[in-house]
Amino acid sequence: MKKSINQLLLYLLLINFSYTFSQSQLSIEEPLSTRQVHLDFHTSEYIPEIGAKFDKKQFQEALKVGKVNHINIFSKGHHGYSYYPTKVGTSHPELKFDLLGSQLEACKEIGVKCPLYFAVGWSVLDAEQNPDWVMKDIDGSMLTANLDVNAKPDEIRPNYSWKCLDPTPGGGYHEFILKNVKEICERYEDLDGFWFDIYHIKPFSLTTYSKERMMSEGVDLNDKKAMEKSFALALKAHMKDLRDLVAKYHPKATVFFNSATHIANKSIFKEALYEMNTHAELEDLPTTWGGYDKLPLEAKFHLGKGTPIVAMSGKFHKAWGEFGGFKHPDAIKYEAAAMISFGASCNFGDQLHPSGMMDMETYKNIGKAYDYVEKIEDYGPGGTPVSNLGVWLSLKHEADQGVVNMLLQLHQDFVVADLDNLNNLEMLILPSHRNLSTNESETIQKWVNNGGKLIVFGKGAMLTNKDIFGIDLGVNYESESPFDFDFTVLKNALEEDVVKTPFVNYDAAIRVNLSSGIPLAMIREPYFNRTYEKYSSHRETPYLLEDSKYPAIVQNGNTIFFSHSIDQLYFNHGMRIHRQLFGNAINRLNPKHMIKVDNLPSSGRISFLDQKNEDRYVLHLLYSSPILRADKVQVIEDFIPISGAEVEINLDKKIKKIYQIPSMNPVDFKVLNGIIKLEVPEFLMHTGIVLEY
Repeated sequence: MKKSINQLLLYLLLINFSYTFSQSQLSIEEPLSTRQVHLDFHTSEYIPEIGAKFDKKQFQEALKVGKVNHINIFSKGHHGYSYYPTKVGTSHPELKFDLLGSQLEACKEIGVKCPLYFAVGWSVLDAEQNPDWVMKDIDGSMLTANLDVNAKPDEIRPNYSWKCLDPTPGGGYHEFILKNVKEICERYEDLDGFWFDIYHIKPFSLTTYSKERMMSEGVDLNDKKAMEKSFALALKAHMKDLRDLVAKYHPKATVFFNSATHIANKSIFKEALYEMNTHAELEDLPTTWGGYDKLPLEAKFHLGKGTPIVAMSGKFHKAWGEFGGFKHPDAIKYEAAAMISFGASCNFGDQLHPSGMMDMETYKNIGKAYDYVEKIEDYGPGGTPVSNLGVWLSLKHEADQGVVNMLLQLHQDFVVADLDNLNNLEMLILPSHRNLSTNESETIQKWVNNGGKLIVFGKGAMLTNKDIFGIDLGVNYESESPFDFDFTVLKNALEEDVVKTPFVNYDAAIRVNLSSGIPLAMIREPYFNRTYEKYSSHRETPYLLEDSKYPAIVQNGNTIFFSHSIDQLYFNHGMRIHRQLFGNAINRLNPKHMIKVDNLPSSGRISFLDQKNEDRYVLHLLYSSPILRADKVQVIEDFIPISGAEVEINLDKKIKKIYQIPSMNPVDFKVLNGIIKLEVPEFLMHTGIVLEY
């Protein structure tokens, strides 16, 4: 064990400090399939005749009806059983033939790609047979997902409830997985790829082997952040071993590790485990998970890294893997159009019935969406988001997504900003959660000094380790507010479509003092906080009749600073005034808008892509407003004709031709002072304006 731990430590150092292959080398050569399905198949040993009604022709017919050109099929599921004859693992006891091989043969006959799904983090059989592989908490107890290990056999089991497994090197589970995958690679000659699942379940594990590794590294076992980082890097080593193993047998195969692509303030993202993937897949179920505005940020991040992407949703109404849950075909069509619009290939999840029969109604629904995708798929994947407005990632979800939500509703397209693309931007937005290093703040300051335009919310420009602003915003930090809420009063600026009387902020601003900045709005404070001792009326105490000495909004040359966390306020409360203020601030700094869209409802979405290999830009426009039809369940239901949307496009390249997709009809336009102006022809749900250069 000691030898293996020492080898792992050396290997982690190689990954961390001299990464053996670059991101460009990880990219796959062939374009990603555009019309995909992810076919779950987690089947209990108590269900008889597994796959007994599988029929190759019926399977193929479903894929044809669904217009599917790629399907992820199962080699091993969450119950721990394999769906092929295995000498390493355990074949499903009710499976009498090689189901995986039969599905592979069926797909190959009709030219459908079929990567293999392999469950890692959840595997019932492996957890029961090898309890030392189950993740452990600090107190030595097993880590589970929604599972009561002391429940009686006849008690109702919660959904998504599993013991969690630790696949990091140094333990037997890692080696067991490698043997499983090696067996599959040797058994089947022509494999398109692997899809490894469940890496997000817990931030760290203290199995015997993980604990020994951390102690060898000198990790303080009372320091959760240090343990999380150690565990993430060990997972990265595990992933690289799998990458190398697959490449040895199938060098052109794709490899994807699920969950590492999600933007989050967790080591699995911060340590860039997504670099182990050949491509990025962005799993979601917008009806109940992240909502319909989650995709744009993650898509722009990974495309900005030069990584091809697949956007994942499901045919399900409410939850992944549900049997009998159906999303309306219109919703699948909208989601598919959105995926293409943001530069992603499409993937919709299904779950195969234990009998092995494909549900034809599911594939009829998917086929209706993919019929439209066939008409537009050449105008999304392969494109790169392009904008001169950038959003810095703070890795606080409410802050980052709050900024994104406002920009999407204001129809201000954006890219994800970092030090590598900063000089390509004219405007930068810093969300309210502090995360700037000294080097980053100094670089941004130089960019501002050279004419860059900056908007900052709350503590977004403060250094991570000091209560000072790392960028000159014309203010100095004083303290937190003693109030739970406060009010904003505008001066003679940013007034468009905003009330002139004090309006409430449900969370108070930080207190700052003016240095060189000009106040555009002031804070009006309440008489007192609402307490049991002092209160007035139903909610917030009314405001005083005089402004406080603290500014709410300050302009300092090319910068505008909001002392409130406007982004988080909007994410949590959705008050239109805050979004309007943000839009007014953008307009006041007067950036050169690359794309300007008018007369598109706020629920409309735009995405501007540069398809360099095709010498064209594509401006995608979408409209269908998600509706909350039940508690925490959004649906897409109504497609309404959109007409009169006006677009201005300001580009450095000369445009030769403009037409609309999918109709391919030419679009009338005029050029004034170098700016292309056009009216978008009426569309239903989605259209694209193609600009060839």
